[in-house]
Order: sequence, then structure tokens, then C-alpha cells
Amino acid sequence: MIKLALAAAVLALSASAAAAAPGSASDPIELKMQVGTDIITVHGVLRQNLDCCTYTFKAAAGQKLYYKVTGAVTRLVITDPSGASDGPNFESPRTLPATGAYTLSVSPNTSAEGAYGRFTMTLTIPPNR
Repeated sequence: MIKLALAAAVLALSASAAAAAPGSASDPIELKMQVGTDIITVHGVLRQNLDCCTYTFKAAAGQKLYYKVTGAVTRLVITDPSGASDGPNFESPRTLPATGAYTLSVSPNTSAEGAYGRFTMTLTIPPNR
């Protein structure tokens, strides 16, 4: 009986740890550009039945977001600071409507061949002028 309770406790801990994996919707990866640059490149892997890859970044109203994704065939959804979202997929460049934190979710496009595997995403957000 004790072994069964212990196994259930370990399974529960494993499940909650898996749910909060970095890059999941509940634990997005924060993107910060290096001082003096307006570009960042991230690499990820899209796998079947895995909650990946969600990123957050901060931007100001009126800035433009340019993006390019290569590798696995993806679907992108962007959520602005007010909670409004656009996607799957959206125009590049996209004028960001508000100042604050944005969420960018990358998921496999299961309607296309090549939806799983490695991807590279480059984001460019030039400063307002």
C-alpha cells in the first residue's frame, strides 16, 4: 500500500513538473535582446504531444515586429498586452498596438508535411523613430 501511494505521489510530481516545462504556455521563455541590437534568433524543436514553444517579449506601441521561421512548418499566434490574439500566422511586419508584454506561441502546423522537428525563428523589432 505504501509503495502504491509513493508511486502515485511520484507520478503526480512528474506530471506537474512536465506541465511547467520552460517554453510551455504556463512557463513561457522570456526573450530579451542584447543592448544595441534589435534582433534575436531562437531555436526550438516541435514534437508530437509536447507543449512547446511559447515566448514573451516586451515592446512599445507602434514598434514593428518582423519575423522569419525556417525548419519545421509552424503556426504562430501572437497575444498582445490586452489579451487579444492573432493567428495562426500573421503578417510580417506587424505593427504592435500597445506597450507591454507580448506572447508568441509557436506550434506545429499539423495540416502540412514537416510539422515536427527543429525550427529557427528570427525576430526583429526596430526602435520607434
